[in-house]
Amino acid sequence: MFRRYDVDLLDFLDKDIFQRTLRVEGRLSREDAIKRLTHAGVNPSDIVGMYKEGENSPWSVVLKTRDHAEKVNADGIKLLLT
Repeated sequence: MFRRYDVDLLDFLDKDIFQRTLRVEGRLSREDAIKRLTHAGVNPSDIVGMYKEGENSPWSVVLKTRDHAEKVNADGIKLLLT
């Protein structure tokens, strides 16, 4: 049996995590999302984490810094908070 705990995740996350998160649109595998990011100028070593909320959801990609995220400008890739 699973228990649900209400936890404020913002206490555990950096304050700017949403400002350095990119959304990669499309039904892509993890590898294809990384290829698209690399083609858009993202260095794979700048990626801190990736997650997908569901099968048809876009990839959310957290980068090391806000500056890295703001430099990306490509079709199908956008800042989470724009």
